[in-house]
Amino acid sequence: MNTARIARFVRPLAVTVIAIAALAQAVPCAAQQRSKSNFDHLRTKFPLTGAHAVTPCESCHVGGQMAGTPTQCDYCHRAGSRIAVTVKPIRHVQTAEPCDVCHRSAATWTGARFSHVAVTPGTCFSCHNGSTASSKPSGHVMTTASCDSCHRTSAWVPAGFNHSTVTPGTCASCHNGSTATGKPAKHVATTASCDQCHRTSAWLPAGFNHASVVPGSCATCHYPGDRAWRSRRTTFPTSPSCSPARAWAATPATAAPRLSRSRE
Repeated sequence: MNTARIARFVRPLAVTVIAIAALAQAVPCAAQQRSKSNFDHLRTKFPLTGAHAVTPCESCHVGGQMAGTPTQCDYCHRAGSRIAVTVKPIRHVQTAEPCDVCHRSAATWTGARFSHVAVTPGTCFSCHNGSTASSKPSGHVMTTASCDSCHRTSAWVPAGFNHSTVTPGTCASCHNGSTATGKPAKHVATTASCDQCHRTSAWLPAGFNHASVVPGSCATCHYPGDRAWRSRRTTFPTSPSCSPARAWAATPATAAPRLSRSRE
């Protein structure tokens, strides 16, 4: 009788204990699932963007171990990595810098920016040789000068060329319309070298020396529609000859406009 009573008392107690134990085990699991779904990965200082956003967690977190997972790029992006990802190609610019110093996007490798601060001036060709990095195009001005003599590190263009070592009168050796900008189609007809009228800082303004112009022949250059035509006043019937080459000035209706040093 006593045994039956004890059994009736113990049985419900045992069930209760088992239920409590199961509940105690289930609560952490549920809490763990909730923590995973609500976890803010930005708190790890490794935002999941680009390809990282679709990478399975276990690819990086071995054995479910979350804390202590390396965030350095070369932990995965290196030869022999346990994760099948792209690695630095053989022809990559030689550098020991981490990937994210130049590559700012996790979605693509392109659009990288390289800091040239530590590059020794005059050594551009060590990378910009057409193999490691882009180099002179086929139609580049012929020069043995280093890239940084004319180009800035932010972009190839605009570029500035130092003409101090160019022999006067040899402009056409580059400015021939192929290697560098040449005379436009409507340029004043002349066989003079570029530097007779133009400065090396810019094509305009330009000045023409009229000393060798035959008096009375002004209209061979100064006619309506030509680049040498600069009069904005009403054109009056005049003789073909112009006044001395000093400046266009207001003149009587019967007089010809006065001529300045023409500007291209």
